[in-house]
Amino acid sequence: MSRNHDEANAPVHLLALLRPESFGASLRARWVQAGEFRLHYRGASEQDALIEPTAQAACAVGFVLPKRQCKHAARRNLIRRIARERLRAHLREHPRQPGQALPVLVLRLQAKLDARWRSAQSKALRDYLHQTIARLLAEWEPKRQRVAAQQGDSGQGAPATAASAAEPVPRGEGAKAS
Repeated sequence: MSRNHDEANAPVHLLALLRPESFGASLRARWVQAGEFRLHYRGASEQDALIEPTAQAACAVGFVLPKRQCKHAARRNLIRRIARERLRAHLREHPRQPGQALPVLVLRLQAKLDARWRSAQSKALRDYLHQTIARLLAEWEPKRQRVAAQQGDSGQGAPATAASAAEPVPRGEGAKAS
C-alpha cells in the first residue's frame, strides 16, 4: 500500500470535551446553524485541559442535546454517533494545518426534532442528520481556513503557552475578533 492510502485511512482522534468551563467558553463562541442544530466553534485554550496530547488529536468535540428537545436516549445517541462519523470523515478530507490551534466544536440541539421521526431506526432521520451535520461542517470549514490563514499571516501558531500567557497584551492589539 502507498503511504497516501495509509494516511487517508488513518483513524482521526476526537477528544471529548469534559469541563464545564470549556462548554461555557464554546457556547459563547461563534457558531453556524443548520436546521435545529447549531455548531459552536473556537480554538483550544489552556483552560480546556485536554487529557490527551493535542498533537495526536484532530479535534475536541462536545454535545449539548437537552432532553427537552430530544426525549429518547436512543435518538440522542444516534445524533452523537452520526456527528462523530461525519466529523471524522470531514477531518480526513480537511486535516488541521501544522501550528493551527486544535479546533473545539460543540454541537447543540436548539429545537425539537420533527415528530414524524418517532424511531432512532428511521432511515429518514438518519439521512436528515447526515445531511444537516454535513451542511454545518461545510459552513464551518471556510471559517476555519480563514482563521488559520490569519494565524499564519500574523505569525501566531498554536495557543499561547503558560510562559507567553503571563506576558501582558497591549489593549489595542488583538482585541478585535474578525
